[in-house]
Amino acid sequence: MKKTIMPGFLFGSAALLTSCLREGQDAAQLVLNVKRDGGGCRVMLQGERVTSERLMEIGRQAKTRRAIVLHDKETPYKCIGGAVFTLQRAGINRVDVAVWDES
Repeated sequence: MKKTIMPGFLFGSAALLTSCLREGQDAAQLVLNVKRDGGGCRVMLQGERVTSERLMEIGRQAKTRRAIVLHDKETPYKCIGGAVFTLQRAGINRVDVAVWDES
């Protein structure tokens, strides 16, 4: 898999992002997969499809304040932005975004 880097965001695999933590920081974080699903969006967390309401609940209850949103280059911004916005509303103060290029 090839990673594409865009200015303003931290990109890479979840393993690489967690390795960027300073010593002593909590490495646990939420990792979401966001994709186009017909005319809508599909958000997956740990293999479970979640709604915006469920994502808000999970974000508020999470011990971590970090998340990674993974998506492919065909995912519409409304899906990515919706997931980021929901996580921020839930109190997650750091959301990294990673785009995957399957070619």
